[in-house]
Amino acid sequence: MSRIIRERYENGILVERTVEGSNFKLWKWLQLGVHLVIAASLAVLAAVAVHDSLTLGSALLQEETSPASCEQSGFRS
Repeated sequence: MSRIIRERYENGILVERTVEGSNFKLWKWLQLGVHLVIAASLAVLAAVAVHDSLTLGSALLQEETSPASCEQSGFRS
């Protein structure tokens, strides 16, 4: 929606300015809010995925070097 700006001058000095029309659109603000929520959710999911992968990697690294993994299993065929 376009805005109409009306200005009134007296003796070369601006004495009044009126603006008709509005730039406020509820749909656009709602859309922005939804996009921000989605972006924040994706950022949290990415952070959790990175944290889990780092935690899992260190857990596997510790498990491979534990003394229990070095012992032979008692199973024989």
